[in-house]
Amino acid sequence: MTETDRIGDEWFPVARAADIAAGRWLPFGLLDERWVLACDNSGRVEAFVDTCPHRGAQITLGDFDGERLRCGYHGWQFDIDGRCVHQPAHPGRRPPAGVQLKRALVRAGYGFWWICTGDQPRDLPVAPDHDAYPERTVWLDPVRVASSAPRIIENFLDLAHFPFVHTGYLGQEPHTEVARYGIETSEAELRLTDCVFWQPNPGPAAAGGGPVRYRYSVSHPYAATLTKVPSTSEGDPAGGFTILIVASPVTETECVVWRSTVVHDTGADLDAQQAFNDLIFSQDIDVVESQRPRRLPVDPRMESHQPADAGSLAYRKWLGARGIRYGTISTERG
Repeated sequence: MTETDRIGDEWFPVARAADIAAGRWLPFGLLDERWVLACDNSGRVEAFVDTCPHRGAQITLGDFDGERLRCGYHGWQFDIDGRCVHQPAHPGRRPPAGVQLKRALVRAGYGFWWICTGDQPRDLPVAPDHDAYPERTVWLDPVRVASSAPRIIENFLDLAHFPFVHTGYLGQEPHTEVARYGIETSEAELRLTDCVFWQPNPGPAAAGGGPVRYRYSVSHPYAATLTKVPSTSEGDPAGGFTILIVASPVTETECVVWRSTVVHDTGADLDAQQAFNDLIFSQDIDVVESQRPRRLPVDPRMESHQPADAGSLAYRKWLGARGIRYGTISTERG
């Protein structure tokens, strides 16, 4: 990560809210560093680099009792503020105040725990439905994907692959045409509007195939939302939903992908919606992991393009304007 790269100022989910409980810690990787999320006995949650400042051993090889994190190498103990409070080799000595674990910012949102490793944190991605309808939200299992976060998000924004990767679900030949859609760009957000594509099963009451309307929003470099827009004249929400996807980068070419779905139809089967979203994402994984280079090319000369790629090209440009280079590649970088 370069000094000019702003990726450290973004928030990334590292656990679902349900995965964290008092007295528990959870190791994870993010941005080429190992970390641990710890929840003390009072419910306070903090994140630390999972490395002891003594001799660089991994803290989580030791144990956590809900009050102190203990390194398994020499037994050094740290409180929930990250301060070293005990060194067993010198039980009567007070550790120097500067002996501390490196911390990251932590916050809860949309049913996840998020961390920010930088000192100028930006906002969480825009996903208002996820705050408004928690009773209709499904949180899916995280998935590890051997690709860069920008490749994963660009695939999420792409319509043209539906008939080939998601045959019988999101598309089907010969209905392969991608109609022109709207692109709205600001410093804070990229939007793809009026995205219309033919699908074999456009809604629960459909008697056959027909057009489905979507809108996409990107307000975080490695996150996006997709909303299926009601298509009936009455605005019936049946079959509608909003998906939030966030790729938390372990490295530039490996991510943990977090997803949640808000189902707009109050009578929908949430378990069925979860199974459907898992199926669709599983179909994408082989293709995304096969892409070369794994980092997203931001120089347009590095790949060929078609008019349907207008959204992905806008996304690449938006990343650059936001100051993000992590997970991308250009001819200058090699």
